[in-house]
Amino acid sequence: MKNLILAAIMLLMSLAGNLNSQVLETPEFLSTEVAHSILPIDGVITYLPKDTGFIEQTSAISNDHVWFKPTANFFFRPEGTFNNYKGAGLPIDTGGLNFYLRGDFGARISLPKYIDMVFNLQSYGTYTRSLGPLDPKISLYEAYVEMKKLDRKGKMSLRFGRFSLGKYGNEILVGDDDFTQGRSFESVRFRYHVDKWTSDLMWVQLYQPAPDTVNFDWNHPIFLATMNTFNVSPAINFDVNVPYIIDQYNSGYRTTVLMPDVRFFGHVGQIRYSAEYIIQTGSAYAVNSDTKLGDVSANAMEISAGYFSKNNKWSIDAAYYRGSGDDATGDADIKSYNVLWQNEHRRFGFIDVFKGSNVTATTLHFDWKLGRLVSTGLHGVIASVIEPYDKSTGVATISFNDIEPIDDTDLGIGGDIYVNYFYNHNLNFQLSYSMFKPGDYFTAVNGTDFSEPYNPKPFIEETMGRVYLHMGLRL
Repeated sequence: MKNLILAAIMLLMSLAGNLNSQVLETPEFLSTEVAHSILPIDGVITYLPKDTGFIEQTSAISNDHVWFKPTANFFFRPEGTFNNYKGAGLPIDTGGLNFYLRGDFGARISLPKYIDMVFNLQSYGTYTRSLGPLDPKISLYEAYVEMKKLDRKGKMSLRFGRFSLGKYGNEILVGDDDFTQGRSFESVRFRYHVDKWTSDLMWVQLYQPAPDTVNFDWNHPIFLATMNTFNVSPAINFDVNVPYIIDQYNSGYRTTVLMPDVRFFGHVGQIRYSAEYIIQTGSAYAVNSDTKLGDVSANAMEISAGYFSKNNKWSIDAAYYRGSGDDATGDADIKSYNVLWQNEHRRFGFIDVFKGSNVTATTLHFDWKLGRLVSTGLHGVIASVIEPYDKSTGVATISFNDIEPIDDTDLGIGGDIYVNYFYNHNLNFQLSYSMFKPGDYFTAVNGTDFSEPYNPKPFIEETMGRVYLHMGLRL
């Protein structure tokens, strides 16, 4: 047994030696570009600095060699919250001090004929003063095979196994998850790519716990989609996506929903723009039968415009977002927008106090690169609910029967101030301070504190805060 282990170690060292002998490397200190960002790409800062001149250690894939490349992603985020901070869909945080730790460890094995095999293990833990360690286990995050050249011209590729879907478009439906625990599924993805056109066809097996009312074998949802991007010119580009979800449990019903999505984007000179609209249409069935009980009719839209300087040192963007709500939550029709895997950070900031359903939000973002290694910026948001008795925004913690009739729809106003420090191409830091001043609606749907009978007051009325330091290491 010891001999086998020794032989395996010698083989890996031999492969590493062959790999390093053919590496092309650009010394970091010779780079004149801005820093290479490895911070989570689901962040609110859409245009993080990236060193376009940085060349990662790579090797040419040969038909008669096997290449082995270890990979590692490590994120650590201590954070503090204050003034009865309440995250979207969560109870009020009484801990005040939380730690988040994520580690992805694996490798990419390149085989002859342009075939890659990738595997990654992941550990993700949440540690709080009030709850203690949550899910510190190591699990299989990704394990897939990618055939990168199905044809001679390399236009077609196929990936199958368990992998992260990544992000599409403005992440209004399918967004990244680098900031928290990784999200991956058993999937098959066929890609066709040419200079001005990329199309993905995918089948994704979802997993959703069966509701308590089900006493039979539960069929997990299936996500089917075609995701397409067309690049006509710098000024005219568009996405046409058609996802289709079968048997997703939503709002007490089993739903089957088609989600056509169109987005136009581009830039003219130093002005950039984006406009996106998505419809969700389908049927709502009884959980334990095929009886149709209602319809799904929801939508979301987002428009944005921005300006960036000629030297790309600073930029400013404004956006308006709207995700539909349900005006009659007591019937079987579903009108609340299903956010699915939406990236809410990039549109609402890091305060995380509401979701992208049943909400309108106006945002303003300013980013300024102070130098090659440091950038800073501001992000502000003003938000309101659309339908006051729809809980899909993730704000209310009490029953609507326990409060007076709601007339106000003001969620509140919030913002982020951040500083990014790019230590080198493998290690980055981000310090962020987020605040949110709750509006009358937010205060009303979170109840009243009667601990002092002669001086009752809302549980949440002061400006909530969240400060964190995010450290990211990537190999």
